[in-house]
Amino acid sequence: MARLKNIKMKQKKEQVQISKLVFTHNWEDPESDVAALRIKSNDVVQAITSGGCNVLGFLLHDPKIIYSVDINPAQSYLLELKIAAIKEFEFKEFTAFAGLTDCNNRIELYSKLKYLLSSDAATFWDIQTRIIEQGIIMNGKYERFIKRAGKFISILQGRKRVLDLFEKKTKAEQAAYFDNVWNTKRFKYLFKILFNKRMLARRGLVVDYFTFDDGSKSFADSFYNRSKKAFRDIPIENNYFLSLYLLGKFRNPEEVPVYLREENYGIIKSRVDRIKIITNEAQQWIDTMPDHSIDCFALSNICELMSEEETHTLFTAVDRTAKEGARIIFRNLMIPREIPNDLQASIKKDESLSRKLYENDRSFVYGKVAAYTVHKNNR
Repeated sequence: MARLKNIKMKQKKEQVQISKLVFTHNWEDPESDVAALRIKSNDVVQAITSGGCNVLGFLLHDPKIIYSVDINPAQSYLLELKIAAIKEFEFKEFTAFAGLTDCNNRIELYSKLKYLLSSDAATFWDIQTRIIEQGIIMNGKYERFIKRAGKFISILQGRKRVLDLFEKKTKAEQAAYFDNVWNTKRFKYLFKILFNKRMLARRGLVVDYFTFDDGSKSFADSFYNRSKKAFRDIPIENNYFLSLYLLGKFRNPEEVPVYLREENYGIIKSRVDRIKIITNEAQQWIDTMPDHSIDCFALSNICELMSEEETHTLFTAVDRTAKEGARIIFRNLMIPREIPNDLQASIKKDESLSRKLYENDRSFVYGKVAAYTVHKNNR
């Protein structure tokens, strides 16, 4: 999830520069990425780093190389740290260091892997002792906000109602629970508090500028509808995003990103050197790549940090560097973006797959999750 900061109604000239650790977890559903990208053995993949979770999971599909790109150096340092820990530790020690299980010696463990870090990454992590001690999972700026919000929801809804939400249910029982128990006036009011015009204006967002694909009239309505989909219609079992949002943690060792599952750890450990970490604007980095050199692009919602002109420049570069049949996934969180009109002949949206991805996206916060394929012969 690319960070939205100081975005004005009028288009700005440059992308937002970020220097703090915003995410320690990916908030893009990796199942959506995998379904859209269809990564094959020896594919060349470009992805936005963010929390590094999805990039690590992509290794299970045997790509030749993954270029993990992020404008924020702190996100690059996070992925460096995760890779170093995977290289240095066996699974149980890695999960303890990361924060999935109890551990009272994380600083000591950090000292064991520090030699694997670049000097810049080591300098960064040397002063992040609080995050190291608490475990890096769920300790970025966004994750700390999520944990506070989850506590607030527990107060509004009551702890028992929150815990009962996660009890095993049939599809019909889950829908009935939402309709009859969860969907309270307090729950609806939460969205009016968080997404009213005043709150959005404080973040530099002018609500009248935006349109909503779901027919909503406001951010409050739109985000309520997105959450309703997750609470009511998408199976709660195995949706670790929901447990992170409401409980601030994973519920059990099985409901986690694939790179945190023990059965996958050996494969990922053997392939982590295939990840190349790049700190740069995505479009500037893509400009350095040869024509027809990339099979898959996972772009998160970075276009929301760009003007329409910059979005056009980005996708022109994507079109140039994409191989025939290359796959793309990108998202909208708040600001609507689409493939520029003059590129839609070659970068074709898969409408059916895109609808399926959006309807089943477990992260549920995005207003659009869309898949595209590059067909150069259509130019």
